[in-house]
Parts: sequence; structure tokens; C-alpha cells
Amino acid sequence: MSAAQKLAVPLASRVAALPAAPDTESPAVVQATVASAAAQAMNAGHTHYTDRPGILPLRQHVVETLGATNGIEISADEVTITCGAVEGRFVALKQLVKAGSKVLAASADSLIAAPAELIGAGFTISAGEEGISLLYLTPADDPQQRDALLQQAAANGWWVIWDMSVSGSSSAFHPAQHPALAKKTITLGEVSELSGWRVGWMAGSEAANKLRAFKQSMTICTTSVSQWAALGLKGSQS
Repeated sequence: MSAAQKLAVPLASRVAALPAAPDTESPAVVQATVASAAAQAMNAGHTHYTDRPGILPLRQHVVETLGATNGIEISADEVTITCGAVEGRFVALKQLVKAGSKVLAASADSLIAAPAELIGAGFTISAGEEGISLLYLTPADDPQQRDALLQQAAANGWWVIWDMSVSGSSSAFHPAQHPALAKKTITLGEVSELSGWRVGWMAGSEAANKLRAFKQSMTICTTSVSQWAALGLKGSQS
């Protein structure tokens, strides 16, 4: 067996063991502002690679939104535009969780279970298990359970993923508001209104540059037209 086969066969086995993806709803009608922004981008020649972190106006929009909604102060240099939240989850786990260690989540049906399986990490909903290195939470998780898990994360130095792409409470809460977790929290988001355009983002933490470098090694940058279209959508909502 070749070296490539030795790497590919175990990965293929893990992929085959994953549950089938749920059926997705029919895409919503694209708003006029989105179509206009996409057309303007193409007419302006924005059809090639962007700055690898993503276009600056869209990264600045993420910074402004986190600041206004959650009181989180970060710079645009700490934001990377991703090919949706799925890529963000995989990138974060691949870089922050070693094979054999464990990912903790509040729910057994968590979206982080599949990427944990792909990278060869364990997945658990029991905070008392050994080997946990990362906590995955979403705004949809129970606040009391969430707060208890975050206390353990702060005490044990775990990484924290706060996945805002999962709908839930619209409160201003954010794990990075905790001083001990500010540099250990990676925020993930997605332009949910344009799910088929695959525009998401990851922001913050002392690992921001490391995560960006790995994302770039996978997909270089998120599609230029999609990024400008997402910016057009956000402009229509302001």
C-alpha cells in the first residue's frame, strides 16, 4: 500500500461512517441587493482570488457586528472569511485538537461531532472525561449548562468555539466576555440567508493567524463574488 493510500483509506472509512446529511430546504429568492452586488463585483473584475483573509469591507462588517451586538473588541486582522461554517468548524478542530484528544459539546447531536470524527478526535457530552481540549457551544445551548461548561473551560485552559451560525438566543452573551476566555475563544458565523453561496467567517483568539493559514492551504480564499454579494446583503439590512 502506498503512502497516499495509507492516509486515504482511514479517512474514507471515517467519512463512510458519518450519518447522512439532512435534506436542505429550497433556497430563498435572492434579494435584489445581493444580485446587484454580485453583478457589480463581476463587472468590476472581482472574479479572481481576493486577499486571502477575505475582502476587508466584509471583515470589517464582522468586527462591527460583534462589537455592537456582543461588546467584543477585535480587529479585522483577526477575521478570516471562510467557505461557510462547515469549513470553519473543520479548520478550527484540525488546528486546535490533536487526534486522540476529545471535543466536548452540550448536545449529543452537535454539529461538531462529524468533524471531530473526521480528524480522529473523541466526542463527548460529559465534562468529567479525561483528555478534553476544546469546548463547542452555540447560542441554542441551555444558558445554565453553558455557563457551567465555560467555567470548566476557563479553569482547564480549553479552547472554546462559539458557533453563531447555529440559531438560538439573540442575547448579547459571548464567551469571550470572560477575561480568561477572550484569547481562547474562536467565533464562527455564516451568512445564513445565502447558505448556497458558502460565506462564513471565523474571528478572534490567539490562534487567529494559525487558523487563517490552514484555511488558506485548503481553499486559498472564499469566492470573490460570494463575498461581495454577502456584503450587499448586509448593506441592505443596515
